[in-house]
Amino acid sequence: MLLEGIKSSSARGVEVEYGEPLYEGEYRGTFRTVGDKEHAEMIRLYIEEGLSLEKIAEQFSRSSRTPLLHLQKHNRAVERSGFCQACRRVKSGFESIMAEKNIIVD
Repeated sequence: MLLEGIKSSSARGVEVEYGEPLYEGEYRGTFRTVGDKEHAEMIRLYIEEGLSLEKIAEQFSRSSRTPLLHLQKHNRAVERSGFCQACRRVKSGFESIMAEKNIIVD
């Protein structure tokens, strides 16, 4: 047989994981859609670093409404399904966490 000497990929330590491909975002005329990585980073900056929506928008050269819409989208997905699909695709640690700023109490 032609493949006799070839070990299986799992025997060589290669793990193949199938899943949805990342959405990269795209240009649509005068605007650019938000990809999965950008979405997950907006969520991280808001939750972990406590940045305001305006600061997040500045970092991505977006309108201040864009991060707001993605936080709302993220929270709706977590409430409905228990996880955010975009964050899951990029393996974000925030896929099942509601987007709320960390409040530190002294």
